[in-house]
Amino acid sequence: MKLVLFDIDGTLLNTGAFGVPSLAKAVENITGKTPKYDLNELIGVSDKKNFAYMYKCAAGKAPTAKQLKEVKEEYLKLLPEELESLQKSKKYKAASGVEDFIKTLLKYPDVKLGLATGNVEEAAKIKLEPAGLAKYFVTGGFGWDAEKRPQLLAAAVKRAGKEFKHAFKPEEVFVIGDTHLDVMAAKENGYHSAVVKEAGLADKERLLRAAAEAEVEDFKDQEVLLVWLDLKQDPKGVEKGSYIMPASAIEHVFFSRTGIDEQRLKMFRIKKYSDLESGKIW
Repeated sequence: MKLVLFDIDGTLLNTGAFGVPSLAKAVENITGKTPKYDLNELIGVSDKKNFAYMYKCAAGKAPTAKQLKEVKEEYLKLLPEELESLQKSKKYKAASGVEDFIKTLLKYPDVKLGLATGNVEEAAKIKLEPAGLAKYFVTGGFGWDAEKRPQLLAAAVKRAGKEFKHAFKPEEVFVIGDTHLDVMAAKENGYHSAVVKEAGLADKERLLRAAAEAEVEDFKDQEVLLVWLDLKQDPKGVEKGSYIMPASAIEHVFFSRTGIDEQRLKMFRIKKYSDLESGKIW
């Protein structure tokens, strides 16, 4: 059995920094101060961490548990209004080919789907519903589960195990995201990782060095993803360098196109970046 976990922002949806304006407004409503924040600090991070960060940007100090809950509740009140604005301006859209890809996966009885998103569960549903994607996901890991993404992914796998009555092994878990943080969190848990680059929100250099096993421009490139998932044989015509399967003969392609040193090449076979001699990837 295989578990495929999808990120939302920049992966299932291409809506830019959807939710950030609502969060900033929520914090302003609570503190009476306008937060001055760095958008890069919010990309690919859990809502729990983002709520605390935004609050501190406004109030100058970390929120209490009660204040953090207040931010969450105010944010969820404001998010539907932001969604409506995005829809009116036609800036709300699902990732290219994503629903077709999901429908393809559903043809395989042993493939199960879940979410692995920094969004809190309520926000995830609000964001996915207009695209018709919410109905495909009955379980997942969410932004209130943990501040750090590796723990968030682990929560997703644990819930999926209960939902599908199967104890998923790390090698049975496949994470699809769009930033280096998705890749790093997957590797930290020993899961497989792939990235979809269409949204363009990721730090390109860090994404490259994080060494996802597969890279596609969008979900229309189903063939590469199905090969990565080991649901199809490697067909003639799949471009080498689109995916880098662990212990495969094409690892050298990644090496040649990036120029990274041999130590970095070890990233394909390690579970934790801390296992590298340097302890880090940049």
